[in-house]
Parts: sequence; structure tokens; C-alpha cells
Amino acid sequence: MWITLDQIECLQAVSEKESLNAASEALNKAKSAISYTISKLEEQLNFEVLDRSHYRIKLTPKGEAFLTKARPLLLQSDNLKKEVDKIASGIEAKIALSASAIFPSNRVNKVMKKLIEKFPSTEFIFHREILSGERMLSSDQVDIAIFENVTNTMDFDVKKIGLCNLKLVIDSRHPFLKLNKKQQTLDKLLCYPQIIQRSTIPDDSSVGIPKNSKKWTVSDIDSKKGLILEGLGWGRLPDHFIKHELKEKSLFHLKHINYDHSINMFICKKKDKPFGPVLQYIWDSF
Repeated sequence: MWITLDQIECLQAVSEKESLNAASEALNKAKSAISYTISKLEEQLNFEVLDRSHYRIKLTPKGEAFLTKARPLLLQSDNLKKEVDKIASGIEAKIALSASAIFPSNRVNKVMKKLIEKFPSTEFIFHREILSGERMLSSDQVDIAIFENVTNTMDFDVKKIGLCNLKLVIDSRHPFLKLNKKQQTLDKLLCYPQIIQRSTIPDDSSVGIPKNSKKWTVSDIDSKKGLILEGLGWGRLPDHFIKHELKEKSLFHLKHINYDHSINMFICKKKDKPFGPVLQYIWDSF
């Protein structure tokens, strides 16, 4: 016994419209075709699904029970059709994006908000990383990445999207600031722990870390700022991330030590990877 989706759709339409004529119009099928389809279904089921004894056609109790069990199949079929349409249109079912922890999160969030509205069926995976964006892109852990210090321009399409300013800061109550201004040097600062972030994909690389400095390592930028605010060390943080603390003077900018740093930020994608409309939209949005 092979029951088809067409039979279930016809029965559903007749049940909703309570009329073969109305079901015929709804499905854009001949009335005779719908009548034959349901008769064939009853023959296969070996029981009647429609009560035709009244002006308005209704389901029999067995017909109602059958349609209740069959409705999930119609829903699955509808979902499958939608997925097929997405595949045909080239819209990606899932994409992964990474952005360096020093890149302003509000810029990413604005793009993501528009993406969700424009491509509601696409699943998004978002990674915040440090010093690992290029490797994540190379190993296909992400489809598109925002990071600093691009080295592989042969395999990547690269677009500069901004500049990130890293300011050397310390807690305003830190004992280092009790020293005479002339004594507030980098060498003296190195007597205290530098708070650093380890890379998302661990290796031996580091940026802006003097060889002879004491180091405390954290896994995220919020922890780094938190430890500095507690007076447990010092470090460089993106200026957009510490505007409030600098304004409220809970953090002190050690600009006289001349150890700030500005970094170009880039959005990158693999040259040999095909781009669908979702990834193209992300690329064009920066």
C-alpha cells in the first residue's frame, strides 16, 4: 500500500473546504481528479475517509484519525520544499564568522542584525578569537574572518575595514602611579604582571609582550579588563572598549610611556571558496 502526499493533500483540502468544488479551486485541480484520488485512497486504506451523506462533506472518524497522523508528513514536505528552494537560490544553510576580540563588537552586531532579518533561515555561528583568525580561516573553521596582521595574501581576498587603537592602561590606584613621573618607565612597569590574552588556537606566538615581563594569561578580553581594573596588572586594551573607564578615571592611560599601538583590521575570505548571497552580504557590509 503506497499512500502519496498528493492523496493526503487532497484529503486535507476537502476537510478544510468541506466541498470538492472548493478543494478543486484551492488546489487548482479538476474536481474529478480530487474525487478519484480520494476514492483510490479509501480503496488502499480499506475504509471510508469522507462522509458524503450531507451537503457539507466531512471526515469520517477513521478519516479524521488518519489525517491527524498524516498531517506531520505534509509539514515535513513543506519544509523540504523550502529547503530545496534555498538550495536552488544559493542561500547558505549555515555560515561561520570570526572576529578578533579587539574589533568593535557593535560593528559586527549591526551587520548580524540585518543578516537575521534578510536571511532568517540561515544558521549563524559567530566566534570571538584572539590571534587565531587567519588560522581558523585557513583550516575552514570559519567561512569569513575579521582579524589583524594578515600574512597570507596569496590565498585570501583581503579588505581593510578599519583601525584599532590599543591603549596602555593601568588601574588608577595601582602603586606604579605613586612613583615619580620620571620613574614611570616601561622597565619599572615590567616589575608588575602584564595581563595578556592567549590565542584561541594556542601556540607560542605573542604580540606586544616584552620578553622579560611577568605575565598573567586570560582567555577573553573581559577578564583582561577586569583584572586590570582590580589592580592586578597592566596591559593594552582597545580604546572603544575602555571609553567609560577612562572617562570615569578608573583606568589610567599610560600614554607618557609611549607603548600604545594601532593595528589595521581586515576582513578576509578564501579566494578559492565560492560565495553565496549571505557571505557576499557580510563582505559588502564592511
